[in-house]
Amino acid sequence: MASKKKTEVKGNDRVTVIIPRPHNVTGDTETVVGVNGKMYQIQYDRPVEVPKNVAEVIKQSQTLQAEIRELEDRAIMKPGKSALAEL
Repeated sequence: MASKKKTEVKGNDRVTVIIPRPHNVTGDTETVVGVNGKMYQIQYDRPVEVPKNVAEVIKQSQTLQAEIRELEDRAIMKPGKSALAEL
């Protein structure tokens, strides 16, 4: 007899996350997060319960986005660079 896999997520395996709307996004009210082939549509600026692994992906994405913004700011403010070089 083959055993059935449980696909339900237990209540304690979920956490609440809030994804703030990015400053460069206009019109969209949600984002999509994919983990292990499963897609989650999550609204911006609202508390949403998601599995722990989805919350971890969201956290890693937010950390990476912050690092990218910091690197961009450093590149823009680099000493010796002409203000007109970007034009």
